[in-house]
Amino acid sequence: MRNYCWHCYITGAILILLGILAFLRPVSALVSVGFFIGCGLVADGINYFTGFYFFRLWRFIVLGLLDIAAGIVMIFQPGLSAFLIPYVVALWLVSTGITRMCAAFWLGGAKIQGWWLMLINGIALIISALLVCASPLISAISIMMIFAIVLIVAGVLVILEGRIMSA
Repeated sequence: MRNYCWHCYITGAILILLGILAFLRPVSALVSVGFFIGCGLVADGINYFTGFYFFRLWRFIVLGLLDIAAGIVMIFQPGLSAFLIPYVVALWLVSTGITRMCAAFWLGGAKIQGWWLMLINGIALIISALLVCASPLISAISIMMIFAIVLIVAGVLVILEGRIMSA
């Protein structure tokens, strides 16, 4: 258990350090995130080719090529990647908001109490997406600040986990 304890301490310290760096340099962190997403897309595209090999579904080739193309763009155009991240978040907010609104209307039709809370949640998500699109630079920096805080908190929690398990 002692080895696991040290693993938690080291992992927690790295997470805290990365969080502090992302907090101090949010634009650099944003560009880095775009680069790593690009690497992930290239790896995912290659994975689709192995899926084609096993299942002989041509859509895997198409999806693989699209992922690889998007990944290459994100790797070699880090500024564009950083610029697109807020819009991807906004798209996610809109799709989640619409899903919640549709579920709210279904719940309302089924006479479930409190359905209107889900409706308000969906509307709030869509309004949030509009705010993200209204100011993408501020939104991108805000997203990185939140990410930095999450890294720091996660690091502290991992260190505490190691401390508790070593006791």
